[in-house]
Amino acid sequence: MTDEKTFDTFRELEPFDIRQLMQNDPSCFNGMVRIQRYRVTVEKVEEPLEVLHARLRKLWDECSNHHHREPLLRMGRKHGIDLHKKA
Repeated sequence: MTDEKTFDTFRELEPFDIRQLMQNDPSCFNGMVRIQRYRVTVEKVEEPLEVLHARLRKLWDECSNHHHREPLLRMGRKHGIDLHKKA
């Protein structure tokens, strides 16, 4: 069994996340002893525009929180899709 972990995520790493991952010193906190080093590589996965449009459309169609509507519309405009129009 290997300790190597590779995964895809929809979460873009923010500066806070990167700072957490870049901890440079060994530590012991809340019962967690961290002495082993890890190397992390992050790369954006390029996908076809149609895939992004389908995801946006699904999020829009399932959205029940009015706070999410404008950010979804902005992302739609960024990727060339008008979410007000039905697919």
